[in-house]
Amino acid sequence: MSVSYPDLELPARGMFDLPGDVAWLNSAYLGARAKPVAEAVTKAVNRPLSEVTAPSFFSPGDRIRELVAFLVGGDAEGVALVPSASYGVATAASALGVGDGDRVLMLEEQFPAMVYPWTERGAEPVFVKRPPDDDWTAAVLDRLDETISVVSAPACHWTDGTRVDLERVGRATRAVGARVVLDVSQSLGMATFDVEKVRPDFVVSVGYKWLLGPPGLCYLWASPENREGRPLDANWMARAGSDDFSRVNEYRWELAEGARRYDAGQTWNLWLAEAAGCALEIVSSVGTDRLAAHSRGLTDYLAEEAAALGLTAPRSEFRSAHLAGLRLPEGADPRSLVTELASRSVYVSVRGNSVRVSAHMWNTREDMDRLLQGLAAWLKESR
Repeated sequence: MSVSYPDLELPARGMFDLPGDVAWLNSAYLGARAKPVAEAVTKAVNRPLSEVTAPSFFSPGDRIRELVAFLVGGDAEGVALVPSASYGVATAASALGVGDGDRVLMLEEQFPAMVYPWTERGAEPVFVKRPPDDDWTAAVLDRLDETISVVSAPACHWTDGTRVDLERVGRATRAVGARVVLDVSQSLGMATFDVEKVRPDFVVSVGYKWLLGPPGLCYLWASPENREGRPLDANWMARAGSDDFSRVNEYRWELAEGARRYDAGQTWNLWLAEAAGCALEIVSSVGTDRLAAHSRGLTDYLAEEAAALGLTAPRSEFRSAHLAGLRLPEGADPRSLVTELASRSVYVSVRGNSVRVSAHMWNTREDMDRLLQGLAAWLKESR
């Protein structure tokens, strides 16, 4: 039975399994454990075997497809269930026939899961240099030309949350005849995204960060014209008619319709599916707009207060509402910063030369103040 959370008051710290003294500002690394999600797993684990019927293998996944489709602004028939973002990108690369001679445009220091699947197929990576003014969109458009086969980009850079205008990039990419494969792992559910406006070929997202789900289940959306490809593995559940268990002995050569043909084997995992479905229910019913507004208030406050400490965040027009990187002083030791903050039960990530701060629905102004106090103490000690 679905539970809806449209009236949930933010911040909703009480919904999450967080000790009172912990400031978890690290969703970009791992989302906090929601109590309803943990309860869903327990219920699934303890389900009597007699209640596990053939529909149990399909209906949780079908609900996940509906929820993911809602978040991306697409249709459920376009959603495939995969074990990792790299698996999803590899599926896209295979379906698009990318290989030797193709050039794939990517951001400098882009997350490896969006890089290796292309290079393993022989494609040449073309990296857009990090722009000093934080305007990734302009930098991508300036580098894009007719020699590019695919633009493989995120909605925001994973190290510091600097945004990419995917609608503009999508239009420009199509104009030169290239394909668009996007990674929204660091933004889906927290920033507005619409496949009808962006018009990508494929979109991938992990489920365990901002979407609050368990590791091991990720999502791939394929545009209607890209649903006729071959899957990476030949699992039996991605075949037409596989829901009729009484006829599994009759080999099915025809693949399932829609993107479910790209499903990886054993993504029917009953425990993961129940947890992921519950997590998606929470995020989708609270709503992207509310989550973004709540997080924006916190990151804007952080950026303003951190400036007084000599730490700069990306410019507001290029900064994500939910994810902001504070640039460290040159020569700073990030390991000592992580140790200092952890001693205060404040948890963030250091990526590159940035303190990566992630604000989600449980975070408060007090969390930001504790982070700022820890940063001030570390800076004083470092000088």
